Amino acid sequence: MSKRYTEELAEWADKRAKKKRRQDAVAVAFLAVKANVSEAMEAGYALTTIYEHMHETGRVKCSYETFRRHARRYIKAGSAPTPSTDQAKRGPTEQNTKPAESKQEQQPKKGGFEYNATPNKEDLI
Repeated sequence: MSKRYTEELAEWADKRAKKKRRQDAVAVAFLAVKANVSEAMEAGYALTTIYEHMHETGRVKCSYETFRRHARRYIKAGSAPTPSTDQAKRGPTEQNTKPAESKQEQQPKKGGFEYNATPNKEDLI
């Protein structure tokens, strides 16, 4: 006697669930090679060259677009310029120590729109 369709469907769903990869598997794989990618980028290699080599050698299995997105997210975003340690040791600069000018001392802007949060009752009538 043959299996009922629901039993067959349940077996198929179980097999399929076992084959599914984790959604973050590609990100985990990229993070494993992140240091190598960063080092190669600092050495002057193009991201496409790095990807092609890693893809051919089996180190990454994602598409180039995904690889590029992860590089931008995990490497380029983290490499924002930071103040040098010498500058941090010197303390505040002259620009930071000047007192802020009051609004009356500032030159009025020519043209444009200036927002005033307190309404003028005469303008509302």
